[in-house]
Amino acid sequence: MRRGGLAVYVLTGGDDLIIHVAVPDVDELHSFLIDRLSDRREIVSFRSSVVFQHDRKLVVPPLP
Repeated sequence: MRRGGLAVYVLTGGDDLIIHVAVPDVDELHSFLIDRLSDRREIVSFRSSVVFQHDRKLVVPPLP
């Protein structure tokens, strides 16, 4: 299986963290969530979102 965490973001507010994962398909995402997260005592619940497309700028333009 080709899956793994790329980054973890610790947050304030309603959610405690975001785990950025890379998986080849939705079935692998489901397996990642069940196999890696559901048995951990410190994780009470989780939810997932799928990013279909993204754009990233490597250079931040100066503020006006």
